[in-house]
Amino acid sequence: MFRCVIFDFDMTLVDSSYAIRDTMNMVAERQGLPPVTREQVLSVIGLPIRESWMKIWNRFDEEWLTEFRALFLEQEFAGIFPFPGTVSVLEALTEKGVALGIASNRQSPVNPLKATGLSGYFRSVVGMGDVENAKPAPDMILKGMAELGFGKDDTLFVGDTADDMTAAAAAGILSVGLTTGNFPPEGLVGAGAWKVMDAIEELLPLWNGAAS
Repeated sequence: MFRCVIFDFDMTLVDSSYAIRDTMNMVAERQGLPPVTREQVLSVIGLPIRESWMKIWNRFDEEWLTEFRALFLEQEFAGIFPFPGTVSVLEALTEKGVALGIASNRQSPVNPLKATGLSGYFRSVVGMGDVENAKPAPDMILKGMAELGFGKDDTLFVGDTADDMTAAAAAGILSVGLTTGNFPPEGLVGAGAWKVMDAIEELLPLWNGAAS
C-alpha cells in the first residue's frame, strides 16, 4: 500500500515522558520552578520546547534551555526507551522495502535516535532546526517526502498528537494516530486522522491486505 512512512518520535516510537519529566525537574530545582508531573509532560509532548515550557511554567528563559541542553540531555537520552513493538515494526517495514523517515518537533531528533538505537532505520530525519515552521505546519513532512523521493499517494504519517494529524492533512497525506501519547481517539480523528490505533504493531496489517 504505502511505500513511505514518516513517523513522529516522542510517544510515537519511544516513551520519553519519564525522562523528560525527570530532566525538566532538574531544571526546575536549579531555577526555583515548580516541579512537573508525567501527566503535565504528556499534555505538552510534541510541542516546541519553548511553547511547552510556557504552558507548564507560564514563563520561559533561554538560560533554562541552554542549561537543559548542556547538562541534562545525556541523562534524558538514557531514559528514553522504544515502545514494545517499535523495533519489530521498523524491521518489518524495512524488509518490505518501505522508506522510513522522522518528522519531530524536537530541535534535532538525531541524537535521541542514536541513543535509542533507532537511527539506522531512517533515511530522512527532520527536526525543527531543518525547517521554517514546526508542526502543525506541514514543512517537516514535505521535506521528508522530498528527501525520500515519494509523493502524497505513497506516503503515510504516524504520530500521537492532534498537531501531527493536522500537519499530515496540510501535507495532503493520510495519517494514523496512535493513542500512546495523551490524545484520545476522538481528538485524533477530529484533527484529521485516517485511522486510530492503540499500538504501533497495528500498522503492519496495512501491508497485508487485512485493513481497508
